[in-house]
Amino acid sequence: MIRPLLSIAFLFVFTSLLPAQGSWVKKADYPGCFTHSQIAFSVAGKGYVGLGASSCIDMWEYDPQTNMWTQKGDFPGAGTSNRPVSFAIGDKGYVCLGDNGAGNYTNELWEYDHQNDSWQQRTPFPGHGRGVAVCFVIDDKGYVGTGEYFDDQGHHVLKDFWAYDPSNDQWMQVADMPLPLVAAVAFSAAGKGYVGSGANDDTPLFNDFYAYDPVADSWTQIQSLPRSPTALATAFSIGNQGYFGMGLDDAQQFFEYNPYSGEWVQKADYPDTKAWDEGIGFSIGDKGYMGLGDNITGFPAPINRSFYEYTPDSILTSGVNDVALWDRAVMIYPNPTQDHDLVALKWRSAQDAGAIRIDVLDIQGKVIKTLRHMHFSGPATLSVDDLLPGMYVVRIHSGSHSGQGKLIKM
Repeated sequence: MIRPLLSIAFLFVFTSLLPAQGSWVKKADYPGCFTHSQIAFSVAGKGYVGLGASSCIDMWEYDPQTNMWTQKGDFPGAGTSNRPVSFAIGDKGYVCLGDNGAGNYTNELWEYDHQNDSWQQRTPFPGHGRGVAVCFVIDDKGYVGTGEYFDDQGHHVLKDFWAYDPSNDQWMQVADMPLPLVAAVAFSAAGKGYVGSGANDDTPLFNDFYAYDPVADSWTQIQSLPRSPTALATAFSIGNQGYFGMGLDDAQQFFEYNPYSGEWVQKADYPDTKAWDEGIGFSIGDKGYMGLGDNITGFPAPINRSFYEYTPDSILTSGVNDVALWDRAVMIYPNPTQDHDLVALKWRSAQDAGAIRIDVLDIQGKVIKTLRHMHFSGPATLSVDDLLPGMYVVRIHSGSHSGQGKLIKM
């Protein structure tokens, strides 16, 4: 439960001050329902924000090119408007779990199609309905877990995790978190999911973080966040970096996580009048967006409509260009490609003939295209005619071997 955290004295971790990097720019305020705990995701170059506490069901589309919000159709789900989770896979958005604010929890899953502004109900989440859970996306699967619910037996803080595959509309249980958590945050970077901060019945606030490896189906504790423990914070990723900000203690410190070095680096402070809690965050291309939220440490709790764009000082590409996985690597040519509809891919090391799968990921790590070749003994060709100019990651999977490389479309 979140509200009882208000009586807890905060513990602070003092860190050396690091040079502020990256930049923030204020954007148009969110015009939607006057509330907090909204969902947020991005597809097709636009952001989608909506729902929230007080049974709000409105949805809004944010266009970063025009800096304008446009209202979309209302969310049709029952009882999921308060503290659900949301994520995007390909060109679809998803909203799952939540409650109606009166102790009724749901395990519904809804899919949003931005092209026709429509919602479709999908296979429900197999675990217990809950609120204040977390989610992240790795390749073409969404991972949902942790959270809390109340019943006649009391308060339950959860640690189970489940993977959703939209290609077959099915869920599969994966390894539990090492500890139960509520009001944590999550992001994905460099092929792994990261979950941290939050609280449970034994510890009022955390700054611990854990990494999930989908190949090993296991969790590993990583470097703790070098700031005061908190809950109800906000996280998102840009490229292969994760970002963490806001939270229950109103700290305006903002951090970037490098999954290759395993280190957190302090960046430019969040520029609003305070950091707020229960806000939203997502990324579009090489920009991050964060804002909204409320202030449950005050009374009455003010609602925040402020919305900011973050530009990192650099986009992490280490581990993208010719990365070797399982001692294999991929050559992609011509690269960069401009006038060619096809590029060729081959293993640097000889491989046995067999079936392969080729995934194309955007800079946010989302799978946007998949090709399958049943027989492969030499170079494979990949059409790039339908790719917009930019940087992509191409991964080849063959049996127990996998490799990836960077592709630039001019």
